[in-house]
Amino acid sequence: MAKGFTLRLEEYVPTGTFLKTSFTRDRATLATRFTEFTTEYEAAFIAQLTKVTKLEQTLKLTEKQKKVTETLYEKADLVNKEFNFLSFYFKRAGLDSGILTAVKKDLDSKNIEGACFKMEGLMQYVAENETVLISKGMAAGFVATLEADVEDLSAKNELQNEVMNIKGQLHRDNASEYKKLYAYISTIAAAGKIMYDGDGKAGEYTLSKVLSRMRIIKSGKVPPSE
Repeated sequence: MAKGFTLRLEEYVPTGTFLKTSFTRDRATLATRFTEFTTEYEAAFIAQLTKVTKLEQTLKLTEKQKKVTETLYEKADLVNKEFNFLSFYFKRAGLDSGILTAVKKDLDSKNIEGACFKMEGLMQYVAENETVLISKGMAAGFVATLEADVEDLSAKNELQNEVMNIKGQLHRDNASEYKKLYAYISTIAAAGKIMYDGDGKAGEYTLSKVLSRMRIIKSGKVPPSE
C-alpha cells in the first residue's frame, strides 16, 4: 500500500470482499510470480474474511446507525456541491477562499471530522460577508439554507462517531483478527499492483481506487468505465 494509506475500520470487510473477487480469478496467474499464493493461501484469506464478517454481524446497531455512513457521505456530497456555488460568489466578491478550499478538500477526501471542525469558522466568515456576497449574486436565503445543511452534516457526523466507538470496541476486542485480515489485504493488493502494472487490472488492486469504487456504489451512482 501507498505510504500513509490506511483503511478505516468499516472498510476492512468490503475492501477484502472486493479483493477476493479479483484474487480468486487471478490467483493462479499471480502464483507464477508469488509462490505463496497457493490454493491453501486463498482458502485461508477467505476464511479470515468470513471470520471478521461474522464478527461485525454481531454488532447491535439500530437501523438508523446501520445507514449512517451512507447518509453521511450523501450529505457531505450535497454540502460540497453547495460550496461550489459559494466558491463562485467568493471569487466574484474578491474574498479569501482559503478556508473554503480547505473545507472542500476535506469533503472530497471524506474527512468529515476535519470539514465539520473548519465549517464553523467558514460559516462565520460567510455571515460576516453576507451583504457583499448577495451583491455578487448569492440569494438572500442561501446562508440560512447552508447553515441548516451544515448542522445536519454535523449531526450525522456525531452519529457516525457513535457507531465508530461501538465498532472501535469490537476492533479492540478482536484486534488480532483484524490484523490478520489486513495482512492478507495489504499483501494481495501490493502483489496485484506489481503483477498488473500498466494493465487495467492494476486498479482492482489499488486500494484507493477500490475504496472510490465502493463509495460510488454506496451512493447509487454509476461507476466510471476504467
